[in-house]
Amino acid sequence: MPASDSPTSTEIQRELKRKSLHLPGLLAPFAFHYYPRVSTAVTAVVCALYYIAELRRLSQKPSLPIIGYLSERLTRSSHMDLAPIFLAVGLGISSHFLPLRAAFAGALLACLCDAFAALIGMKFGTRRIFFLKKTYLGTFAFFISAVVVLVPLLGLQGALITAMVASLIEALSIEGVDNLLLPILGGVVARYFL
Repeated sequence: MPASDSPTSTEIQRELKRKSLHLPGLLAPFAFHYYPRVSTAVTAVVCALYYIAELRRLSQKPSLPIIGYLSERLTRSSHMDLAPIFLAVGLGISSHFLPLRAAFAGALLACLCDAFAALIGMKFGTRRIFFLKKTYLGTFAFFISAVVVLVPLLGLQGALITAMVASLIEALSIEGVDNLLLPILGGVVARYFL
């Protein structure tokens, strides 16, 4: 099914800003590895503040400083956007329960490859996957970027298999849930190739 409307340059820029906020997530595996208690506490506080900011945004109350500002400016829709919380929780779980390199592989998938897929899919994707907002081209971009970033960690075979599984997760997840699943399941698959 073809994509209905081409996104405007403003929408693409907003998505670029949203996805750039995922990049600090690449540090999560290292933070949780070296400072697990502090990282858990900081993640919990940031998630709680973001949730409160979202509630305030939806009820049209004045925003919280910084987090509320980001919530208002970068959200994709008028409903509760839990994607950032899913990302923080996914990175936290994978970083807590998986070896550092496996958690880092999951973080690369969620923070870097997902951003690349979203931007390529928005800009150039024309055919949507079933009823989802994802495009075939975005999923292909995810797969290629995943192979490229995972080869140094997992070797070619590990990168191909992990990228394939992660691409399916990314393509078939409903909005935001891939942020939770990619770091965890991508990290679990990557663990077998370390």
